[in-house]
Amino acid sequence: MAEPLEFHKFSGAGNDFILGDNRQGAWNVAPLPRLARGLCRRGLSVGADGLVLLETSTKAHLRLRLFNPDGSETPFCGNGARCAARYAFLKVAAGRSMSLETGAGVVSARVLPDGRVEVEVPLPPEEPVPVEVSLPQGRVPALRVTAGVPHLVVFVRDVSAVPVASLGATLRRAPEGGPDGANVDFVSVGGGPPYPLRTFERGVEGETLACGTGAVAVAYALRSRKVVSGPVSLLPRSGKVLEVSFPPGLSPFCKLTGEARPVYRGFLSTESLEEALRCE
Repeated sequence: MAEPLEFHKFSGAGNDFILGDNRQGAWNVAPLPRLARGLCRRGLSVGADGLVLLETSTKAHLRLRLFNPDGSETPFCGNGARCAARYAFLKVAAGRSMSLETGAGVVSARVLPDGRVEVEVPLPPEEPVPVEVSLPQGRVPALRVTAGVPHLVVFVRDVSAVPVASLGATLRRAPEGGPDGANVDFVSVGGGPPYPLRTFERGVEGETLACGTGAVAVAYALRSRKVVSGPVSLLPRSGKVLEVSFPPGLSPFCKLTGEARPVYRGFLSTESLEEALRCE
């Protein structure tokens, strides 16, 4: 590698991402899934909930490539898309309003004057589907919701008391969530608004401090249960509020708004890149 590879670290309401500009192919020095696995390892590399790359697009201002820490490429990530939009704006790769091509379709994003970012999130044509997951300790009722990616929403009395690491890992692979499993969101209706939320993310294979599509899935579930009718405020584990609003009519999108903050800029040296690529 002739020159160190530049990256930026962003936090989207507690979801942290490695952002890179791949419009000229600078990041194609190695297979991207392998690179994502190595760079997202906390303590051994940059560490993040995902790797997000900007690329050129014939359908939108920019194309997003979104990779989980396990190397899998995900079609959509709400907080990742919001961070990508602010990153693009700060790099003057796009204006305050832009379109982004993702694996879940083209979405619009807008960088607000206060630094928050609003992004469209695709909604499924069908309402949330009630399911029941059978576990050795009993049955767990949930709602299956697709918000760019699949989610299982579980209503609980107190999210702080939920064993997210163990229960989330079990529910994440339940067949009721779909053939590839689902993200799992736990929400307490009695604690809001803003409604407390905790998420176990597939691909990360653990609990994250926030999840944008999880916030959308929970908001959609709350609306289907008639708990809310207008905009919904969610409080993820990070303590950074995420807002979800549903446009009137039959729009195929809702809007997710929240913090998307640059943390630092760095450079991957040849040595750090080689170490990342040793990750299998």
